[in-house]
Amino acid sequence: MPASSRSRSAARASLSVLAVALTVPGAASFTGCSGGDERTEPQAPGSSPTFHKDVEPILQRSCMGCHSAGNIAPFSITSYDDAKAVAALMVQTIKAGTMPPFAVRDTDECSTRHAWKGDIRLSDEEISTLEAWSEAGCPEGDPKDAPAAFVPKSPDLPGTTLEVHPKEPYVTSGERDEFRCFVIDPELAEDQYLNGLQVVPGNHKVVHHGVVAIDPARSIADLAGPDGSFPCGEGEVEAGSILGELQLLTAWAPGADPVDLPDGVGQLIPKGSLLLMQVHYHPAGTTADPDLTRIQLRLTREKPKYGFLYHMIGNFQEPVNEHGFGLLPGPGDKDRVEFLVPADSEAHVETQQFTVPAADAPVAQRIPFPPGTRVYGQLLHMHYLGFDQKVTVTRANGSPDQPEEECLAHAPKWEFAWQRSYSYDAPIESLPTLDPGDVLQIRCTYNNSTENPYVVKALKEAQLTSTIDVAYGEGSTFDEMCVAGLSLVYPMP
Repeated sequence: MPASSRSRSAARASLSVLAVALTVPGAASFTGCSGGDERTEPQAPGSSPTFHKDVEPILQRSCMGCHSAGNIAPFSITSYDDAKAVAALMVQTIKAGTMPPFAVRDTDECSTRHAWKGDIRLSDEEISTLEAWSEAGCPEGDPKDAPAAFVPKSPDLPGTTLEVHPKEPYVTSGERDEFRCFVIDPELAEDQYLNGLQVVPGNHKVVHHGVVAIDPARSIADLAGPDGSFPCGEGEVEAGSILGELQLLTAWAPGADPVDLPDGVGQLIPKGSLLLMQVHYHPAGTTADPDLTRIQLRLTREKPKYGFLYHMIGNFQEPVNEHGFGLLPGPGDKDRVEFLVPADSEAHVETQQFTVPAADAPVAQRIPFPPGTRVYGQLLHMHYLGFDQKVTVTRANGSPDQPEEECLAHAPKWEFAWQRSYSYDAPIESLPTLDPGDVLQIRCTYNNSTENPYVVKALKEAQLTSTIDVAYGEGSTFDEMCVAGLSLVYPMP
């Protein structure tokens, strides 16, 4: 998803994770500390970890960004009493890998060359400290040993220079998911470069995801109604074809961090450009409160050293074509290659392939990869059935510092509630390269059985008694996706 920029809808989804942790067999033993409810006296130096000296700094770094008053998590752990009450639960969920929610990691089949920015996972030593503290009865220690008071991070994009939003709030309703496109004029009188972007949902309960693109030709201006919006779902004006002609800026989903680029990196926003924001609403049978989703921009007039591009790669439904991208054969395919997650399958795999086009290839006009393109980061995306996603590249011409086979990211415990972007913590000059002929593969694994709590919930809401086959689609309940959002940088010509 994570930093305090996570949306409140992500927090609601995370409640299911916590509910599972609290309702497993023997859950009563996973609440509070083994020492009972009495305040524990300070321990002798060296006898065991204490809250203020040893535990509080860990929680500030990795947990309080969400678990603080007024923030997105369902409870706070900023005080000693609060943390003590859930100490054993913290240890359990951290050791299980469900908290903190940072999905990418090295595995037996994937070891990335670079670390990740904003990595809030705990080290083995930190986990041992929390476990020892819990088992010792959660001693408080001396308050004089406490670090400086925790200050929550603002959810807003740092250094925002312009904030825009649709002309009017929008009200979604009904049983079906709704896709609405909003045309927004940022009224730029001169070329500027985007260095940061944040999508801020107005109604977290119904905003499922959003996509933002730029339209320098202002070709979408006539599509909007008086309120500046138009329907763009299946059977309506198809946003897919519209977005295919525009340049994406970002795709936002619950838990996604803002686009927050370093100095010297930016994407050109030509003067007079319009913004297109597609919002996927999930009203779930209600008439929702009005939504006014905002876009925060950080713009600069100075031409950067590196350009920035964002490409969504995947979601192919047809076999690999002459351009080298499409859906690979998979288990369960019968008469043809198809994207289909069979009913009752617990580990079904679908794999997408994309070959980086040459500069003069027809597809390069729609999906450009300028010379010197490198991978800055990735957003991994599936829906509720997805639980494991991996992105790899096979290079046409490997080198000592850019291996022929490289795993770019692996999320073995992917969670729909925490869809943050992951960026490499490395100098641009050493980031993974993507050159013409290189082949990206995106592997997605799904659990479409009643062992998946999301499936149980969806079946109950739909009044179904057994699982059903699930195909590709934009809805979240009985549709699936397999896509990676690639953040790319390249030397600015």
